[in-house]
Amino acid sequence: MDPVDTVLVFEGQGAKEVPGDPPVDLFALAPVDAQTAIVRHQLARARSWLSDPDRSDVGVLGQSLGELTALVVAGAVDEDDALTLVRLRAELPAALLEPRDWTMASLTRVAPADAEAAAEDLALWVIGWNGPADCIVVGETEAFEALKPRVRLRPSTYRTLPVVHPYHTPLMQPVADEMAETLAGMDVRDPTLPVLSPTGPRAVTTADEARAVVVEALVSPVSWTATLAFAVARWAPTRWRECGPSASLYRFAWKNGLDTDWGEA
Repeated sequence: MDPVDTVLVFEGQGAKEVPGDPPVDLFALAPVDAQTAIVRHQLARARSWLSDPDRSDVGVLGQSLGELTALVVAGAVDEDDALTLVRLRAELPAALLEPRDWTMASLTRVAPADAEAAAEDLALWVIGWNGPADCIVVGETEAFEALKPRVRLRPSTYRTLPVVHPYHTPLMQPVADEMAETLAGMDVRDPTLPVLSPTGPRAVTTADEARAVVVEALVSPVSWTATLAFAVARWAPTRWRECGPSASLYRFAWKNGLDTDWGEA
């Protein structure tokens, strides 16, 4: 078992803004600029935390886009290479996928399995298993509208996310293939910090595993429920520190019933 007393956690694309003076409105940015801003902010928060010489035994865990941040913090990927991957992640879907009107939404008071059953005949996927009654779906907007009455969605029980492509679905395979080719030419190293990936979930201990999770995350759903349980069982951390910008993952920890020391880095 890895000797970890603090887990640095990195969210995906759920934030509305990056704090600052003035704050950066992510909804107003092109996808590549929004994703880059999130990763840069997360890295700054993590490095501030790690700069204290008294802080040791740190593990990292990222969700979706945050997996790239986690690999940079762990020393597996250089920041410039990670930002290249962010750009490809944001731009390749528009170049490689058939244009469609997509909706990604976070649902509350809807069990993931119920949403999956209701969407069985729709062009829509459950891509985030975030809690017993909390999930994220993505699909064609027409399919999302058809899903609403099936799971009794109301305006208070869902919110749309600023995502314009079907991340974490099999449709992203052409993008994953291109990312794999790019990663093959990058200097990817064995992590120097313990890393867990929600793709599985599983531990990431080698350069080959780091490359694999970057690619597989594009086409695989994120089970945050299973990932949190895996992290607690493997690390038994005393502290979780979320590296912004919106600290949204605490909500999932709470909904999964974890009694943890959770705060912001």
